[in-house]
Amino acid sequence: MIAMVSFQVRGIKGRRTHPVWLMGWLLFVCHSALALQSTKELPSGIWQTQGYGSIFQVEPGHISLFDVLGSQCLLRARVTPAQFSGDYGDWIRNSPDASASWHLIVSGMTVDPLDRLPPACANASQQPDRDPLKNFDYLWQTFDTHYAFFGAHGVNWQAVREQYRPKVAALPKDGDPFPIFAEMLALLKDTHVRLSDGKRVAHVKKFPVVIQAGPNGPVLLDDHYLEAGLVAYLKGAGTPLEAPAKSTGNDQIAYGRLRSKRAADSGYGYIAIFSMDWFGKGENDNVPLDTRVQSLQTAMDEAIAALQGVKGIVVDLRYNGGGEDAIALAIAGRFTHVPRPAWSKRAYEKGKTHATFHMSVQPSSGKALPVPIVLLTSDFTVSAAETATMALRALPATLQIGQPTRGVLSDRLEKILPNGWPFSLSNEIYMDPHGTVFEVNGVPPDIVTKAPSPTAPDEQRFGRDIAMAVDKLDQMPPAK
Repeated sequence: MIAMVSFQVRGIKGRRTHPVWLMGWLLFVCHSALALQSTKELPSGIWQTQGYGSIFQVEPGHISLFDVLGSQCLLRARVTPAQFSGDYGDWIRNSPDASASWHLIVSGMTVDPLDRLPPACANASQQPDRDPLKNFDYLWQTFDTHYAFFGAHGVNWQAVREQYRPKVAALPKDGDPFPIFAEMLALLKDTHVRLSDGKRVAHVKKFPVVIQAGPNGPVLLDDHYLEAGLVAYLKGAGTPLEAPAKSTGNDQIAYGRLRSKRAADSGYGYIAIFSMDWFGKGENDNVPLDTRVQSLQTAMDEAIAALQGVKGIVVDLRYNGGGEDAIALAIAGRFTHVPRPAWSKRAYEKGKTHATFHMSVQPSSGKALPVPIVLLTSDFTVSAAETATMALRALPATLQIGQPTRGVLSDRLEKILPNGWPFSLSNEIYMDPHGTVFEVNGVPPDIVTKAPSPTAPDEQRFGRDIAMAVDKLDQMPPAK
């Protein structure tokens, strides 16, 4: 049976700036070292992903996106070629053979050609099936097939089925299974696992939204409450910079020169980056990724031009909720003159993993600062900000200070239930160049500092780790 939704459902690295969690599959850009033959559109035909459980039927004027689970097939959406290109990014053919597989240039998602649609996709009804038990079975089986981290989260998924299926079976045919589904998924404690019925959203927030009294009034404690405070600190009278911080890139970047301990010394630079996307005004997921990457490049040109001559730099990702891996790589490319291995990843499916895909930091063609880096992170460093952390750590003169990152590196694999409810899960295993997996536990700093109290004075909340970074830069040799 096919259930079709009228909105686009895409995988997402995880963003803190966009209010709608359903928006944004990982989009990608090409670099010449990989290119055999590339195009911005997957050619006409029927294509099945290796892992991910998806089929794309590419036809002139529109593309149909199907979710496949065993013998079942659901029509997830129909999109225009422009929307498909904007959602999934640039494709590359794996060999000159016209019948070869294609893959996405940054994510490595690979698709193979099919002669025809499977019968379940070609013939199924488009009417939603609201039977609670059928939807439970589909939800449970999708996670059983694609979710990669039951062990890391300490969850026995078979036992979960035995606990929750009888509760759903007891519902009437028109009953509401949403609360049961939400309770079941919350056991995973994974902030990339979400479910929505269009009005309600079930997901794990590691830091619930509460109000706590602070020195200057109430403090909002949610996943990104510190960002505005950091910007105010950087631009205020107590700033650690020589002058109030300047903002660029649609206010996604704040930068300046740090105050020097030595007179007439150019000292060190500072860049805080608050997102891995939307560096141009009015940009959203419908803007092609190459345009969004160019907005980032323009902003970085401005910041790095202002910081020329510094001997080192503090890159602050403490309050960055993620976005696009392509942008994470573009940022890291500003701090190297040679390619560096950044990460690899594998898609999980049915107790196995698919081929490993490797990604490297490529030197930027724009202004660069190949200097020692102290990278600041926290538990609010999330998703694509965590892959940026891996990419910056791959550079030879990087020291990471702060707290471990959030530990949700996998892209969100977006799916729908037979009743049309969208949900997401983590199906990709990211590894650093040494093969270390940071999902769940996060990327650990070289120097761990205690997370500051949200009501501590600004110098403690924001300035303590910046001051430590300056001290460490004083001890670091020049970058090679």
